[in-house]
Amino acid sequence: MIKNRENLGLNNKTEFEIGNEIVEYQKIVPRHSLFGRFVGYLKDAFKTGNPEIITKTKTEIENIENKSIRNGVNFSRCQMDKVLKEYNSGRTLEIDCFSPYLADYNLASGEIWDDKMTNTDKIALETAKAVRSEFPKGRIISLYDEYNTDMPDSENIFGTPVVGGSQIILDDNVKEKFKLEVERVLRKEEIIKESDKEGENYILISESEKIKDAENLVQLLENKGNIRRDGEAIYFVNLDSENPNYSEIILRTKNGRWMCPALDASSFLKPENLDIVHLVILPNHFKIQQDQVWEILRVLGISGENYHNIFYDEQSDPQIVRNTIVEEINLYKNQ
Repeated sequence: MIKNRENLGLNNKTEFEIGNEIVEYQKIVPRHSLFGRFVGYLKDAFKTGNPEIITKTKTEIENIENKSIRNGVNFSRCQMDKVLKEYNSGRTLEIDCFSPYLADYNLASGEIWDDKMTNTDKIALETAKAVRSEFPKGRIISLYDEYNTDMPDSENIFGTPVVGGSQIILDDNVKEKFKLEVERVLRKEEIIKESDKEGENYILISESEKIKDAENLVQLLENKGNIRRDGEAIYFVNLDSENPNYSEIILRTKNGRWMCPALDASSFLKPENLDIVHLVILPNHFKIQQDQVWEILRVLGISGENYHNIFYDEQSDPQIVRNTIVEEINLYKNQ
């Protein structure tokens, strides 16, 4: 059970009890601590094979996570004080908020319809604008997706790829147009400034161009003993995973289709990523995907204090999400 729940707030400690042990829990914890602090309990629960114990343990951890949600914004996997500390010390901060899907817009031309933008993308732009303002030296990252083209509007099915689903083959001109459109929108919203230079102040990353990187990622993980193959299907395996739910993660389907955790994690292969602070802000439905990405990044040597996630309800008012995140930043700025 969780004790002192009513007192759980910023920097306040509470007690978390599983079995006969009581440990202190601090609301704002690095990603690796949300499950890492209790990973022994969670793993022990799985080892018992007792569904009741497993369910009870998961419920307690979920209750702790829920205490980190305000106005539909989930800060359970972000330590904003660490983000500010590292940013102020001169570390490079990368801000990843705006990750549009071409499937939500004009598949024939690559055009983004400004007047028909999904609510998720509206939130992302408002958030990116605000966070860039709070961290003016931060580098904007946009991992835009013209790879998963079998999806209808992400507001309807949350943008989750269909395993083994058919893909629409896009002309290279359409893909290039979509990249230009992503940059146009970011410039229109003044998230990318007039003087900003690509590769220095902002980076636009195509999901479809990550396939080669994904292959390199698999080779690296295979050398570490973390890959299982089954025909064309490829799985990441790690019996020492932080979250036992993700001791096995599908990276490529039996039809040869690369999954988002593999494509996203492959963006972090460069050695300099070990020293960069990453702030990734996405809708709630990406939480499982990002937890899977994190399991892979742990094996690559990324520190939990360098990788932070904020999640939000994609049906929320963009201004509420924006303001809630700014409030979180300012709470630590003012300490």
